[in-house]
Amino acid sequence: MMKLIHIAAVAVLAVAGLAAPGLVAAAGTPEEAPSSLGPLPAAVAKALAKDVAAELKTGDLAALESRFDDAMKAALPDAKLRRFWLGVIAKGGPLESCAEPRSFLAGEYTLAFTSCTFQKQKSELKLTFRADGRLAGMFLEPEEALRSEWTAPSYVKPATFRESDVKVVSGSVSLPGTLTIPLGDGPFPAVVLVHGSGPQDRDESIGALRPFRDLAQGLASRGIAVLRYEKRTKIYGKEMAAAGEVTIKDEVLDDVLAALGVLRATPGVDRRRLFVAGHSLGALLAPRIAVLDGALAGVVLLASPSRPMSEVVRDQSQWLAAPGASDAQRSAAPAIRKEADALADLYAGRPDPLEGTILGASRSYWLDLRDQRPVDAARSVGLPILVLQGERDYQVTMKDFSGWKKALAGRRNVTFKAYPKLNHLFVAGEGRSSPDEYRKPGHVAAAVVEDVAAFVRGARKKP
Repeated sequence: MMKLIHIAAVAVLAVAGLAAPGLVAAAGTPEEAPSSLGPLPAAVAKALAKDVAAELKTGDLAALESRFDDAMKAALPDAKLRRFWLGVIAKGGPLESCAEPRSFLAGEYTLAFTSCTFQKQKSELKLTFRADGRLAGMFLEPEEALRSEWTAPSYVKPATFRESDVKVVSGSVSLPGTLTIPLGDGPFPAVVLVHGSGPQDRDESIGALRPFRDLAQGLASRGIAVLRYEKRTKIYGKEMAAAGEVTIKDEVLDDVLAALGVLRATPGVDRRRLFVAGHSLGALLAPRIAVLDGALAGVVLLASPSRPMSEVVRDQSQWLAAPGASDAQRSAAPAIRKEADALADLYAGRPDPLEGTILGASRSYWLDLRDQRPVDAARSVGLPILVLQGERDYQVTMKDFSGWKKALAGRRNVTFKAYPKLNHLFVAGEGRSSPDEYRKPGHVAAAVVEDVAAFVRGARKKP
């Protein structure tokens, strides 16, 4: 399933040697990868991952270092590797065991992930192998960094709403979710939150941030019911991978329509005032969802691409190499650029040299996404639309915001709002935005919650 750079695409970032939010990492650069060999077979990568885990458990760092490619050796010489591992042990305790590795392809690389149990915590070991079996990237991602404690922002008023567990049943799958609904009789307008790319949980947890929980409880504090749920790729990722080709319909569209059905059947919800609020990939698809549903009262686009994804990914790759980027980001740039070029070739109908996936997704998936055409869908629905954009967002940029303004110019029921200090997750910051921001506790800005609430309350009911 697609894992764009902006959602900490482990498949890509591990290849690139870039530490994503919450990662304690050591990695090299992929520029020396052999191009004449096919990717390392999954079975071989899994076996090598078990060997690496065994060497870490016994502290045989010399054996581990012998697996490094040249860039890894330069990035993690013996003394630095030992300091890194001693720091891990000091924090998490001795490594006790690692689970059966999982493996998948990312361009010419093979990734192997395994969940490891330390005495004091669990962490995910993420390894990137070249076609010749050398280790090109190594990351250790503590679970506690991914699931740090969430504290409600000041704009959330817990006494004004309640939360309950629900199930979104979509075809043969059942997705756990949370309904956040104001106290009182209603009927209340209601919103379904649609995730960005990758296997997202119901809170769209990224590093220390929980943007969907912020939005759900913030909106419920203002009289609006919100349904959020675990994305299908989060719960059924292995089953989907085993099934083969995955479409946008499979990954997103069917489940959102089912979630809207849950709201329509919920007492206290005003069925004539249902909205979809999508973030990133979810925002790109939100106009299409409105077309398919046919009875929404409005759509909210949070950081929505308006351009082809080949252009969005190209700009992301250029950002990694721009002045002000960190050393890790610059080392990531060549691998990301190679993937971006392959995507551009695919979109243009040209042959590309890469085999396997592009940015962790199949070529058929990317072509399906290309055919969604969000701007055309938004023009066709005629619904009230709110387009929101963080000006510090490097993943979906002001170019996309300008594209929406141009495409929907003259529409009286379309509102545009940009926020100078906000990033891709609509959290405030200063200076050049970077993935490191996602490690820091923060919340969706109060102004965003207020603007979404005002839009939902002000949109006319469906007849």
